[in-house]
Amino acid sequence: MDALDVLNQEHRHIQRVLVVLERAVAKGREGEFVSASLFLRAGNFFLTFVDGSHHAKEMVLFQTMVAHRLPLAPGLLAQVSGEHGTGSEQAVELLCAAESMLRGGETDPARMLSAAEDWLRLYRGHTAVEETHVFPLARRLLPAGILDRMRTRFARIEASHGPLAEAAEALERAFLPVPPARGFPRGPVCSF
Repeated sequence: MDALDVLNQEHRHIQRVLVVLERAVAKGREGEFVSASLFLRAGNFFLTFVDGSHHAKEMVLFQTMVAHRLPLAPGLLAQVSGEHGTGSEQAVELLCAAESMLRGGETDPARMLSAAEDWLRLYRGHTAVEETHVFPLARRLLPAGILDRMRTRFARIEASHGPLAEAAEALERAFLPVPPARGFPRGPVCSF
């Protein structure tokens, strides 16, 4: 597995968190109760693991591409780098909205749901550009040795945050939908 495989794999793990968040937003938009703690945890995940770890790794890739003078479309790296900054700002907005809900400062989840939708929309487009333009170009033109050295740098970045995959799995597990009840389990009847 080289550096680009790591980045693609991390996109799949982030996608799992996005699915959980999308379900929560849909429920909230339908008027159902949604846990503000899910949105708080998602915002923390985005700042710590997506921004602090994944985007840091992508910046290593972008810098390497520039250093090796890969023929990039004008403004492509500026676009995706700028989206990293926008994503950070949106994650902070999500955190603030969720904290306000949890502390009782707000009772209407509209701000929290909108902040989550903004982040989801940005990230979907961002990932598509990276996977259709940036990563294939790097795969085609960067030597395998360079990609291996980048993987070593990625390991150092990850060591300061912990594995993104484990964080995504923990968030996903904590907010899995509850399966419909099938009645009471058979077993001893309690007597009082």
